[in-house]
Amino acid sequence: MKIYDVAFLGMGASSLSTLRLHYQNSSLSIVGIDKNYNSNRNNFFAFWLTDWMKEFDEVIKHRWHNWQFNYDDLCISHESKDMPYCVIKFQEWKNYCLENFKDLIIKEQNVIELKRLNGHFEINLEDGEKIYSKKIYDSRTPNEQSDKLKQHFLGHIIRSDEVKYKNFVNLMDFRVSQENGLHFMYILPLQSNELLVESTVFSKAVLNKNWYEEKIKDYIENNLKLKNYELVEEERGILPMYAINNQNSENYINLGSRGGATKISSGYAFSFFLRKLKLSQNEMNQNYHSFWDNWMDKIFVNYLENNIRTEKIFKNMVRSLNGDEFASFMMGTAKLNTKLKIIYSMPKLGFLRSFFQSLSY
Repeated sequence: MKIYDVAFLGMGASSLSTLRLHYQNSSLSIVGIDKNYNSNRNNFFAFWLTDWMKEFDEVIKHRWHNWQFNYDDLCISHESKDMPYCVIKFQEWKNYCLENFKDLIIKEQNVIELKRLNGHFEINLEDGEKIYSKKIYDSRTPNEQSDKLKQHFLGHIIRSDEVKYKNFVNLMDFRVSQENGLHFMYILPLQSNELLVESTVFSKAVLNKNWYEEKIKDYIENNLKLKNYELVEEERGILPMYAINNQNSENYINLGSRGGATKISSGYAFSFFLRKLKLSQNEMNQNYHSFWDNWMDKIFVNYLENNIRTEKIFKNMVRSLNGDEFASFMMGTAKLNTKLKIIYSMPKLGFLRSFFQSLSY
């Protein structure tokens, strides 16, 4: 009976990152288990450039020093010379992480059951095969909580000769319908004739795919004024806006969103996971996010859950900050003065109510 040294359950970004950063020069036997390992998934991972992300410069697909927020009555612009907004595409990250892993064993199956035995684990696959491993990294999608707020989205990369390239990201365009929850469009200018147009909603209920498609189509035709375009790629996702606190042990480790890497107020996880991966072994038990960032996020999400016209909170917040301050807050590196600006920008009654409710979380 072969017993692997390490098994990865799920081969998404967090497993690939762990493989690259912790096992690149290892002689250990490693198996990756993922039903969709060879899928054409190619979603974007976004972040503002920080010190710990600079070593991955060769994989950064695009970067922008300017971004905007649009409302019916206002456009707010930010700029940062030192912390540009960046994206990495999944397939390029996958290729980067798998360099020099010629002996990696891949099982394209779903995991049906996981058992802890004496000194190792038994992993039962859907085809009846049993895999044995001394250590488990588990990045499988955590169970969705239907009664909790989620960020869900559908994005289309479109190509059109009618595109007028503008070298800034439209992070949030609220000039869209708000009847199904907080809703905005997210626009990335990728090339002179290509855009990512993404419909994003904050709500407890995930919507049917055709709902997002209709909103994207309407935005392209009425806001971007494009008549002729073609669909190049599509991405879709559901991100938790609630804490996930799965417990780890020495030989069973939860990764990515399953391990609590997601910043619940924004959905960003990729860069936070990499920051923790790069810590020394003595520091690996520290949380992905600071106590104060987690506390502020809980208040923020509570406010979104219990109030209407919540796009106004984003307007107040982004108007109170400059580009560097906003980027630092999103990446968990904000100074106290920046955090106080955000607190002061929130509606006072709503903030106090959410503050007291967050104490019971």
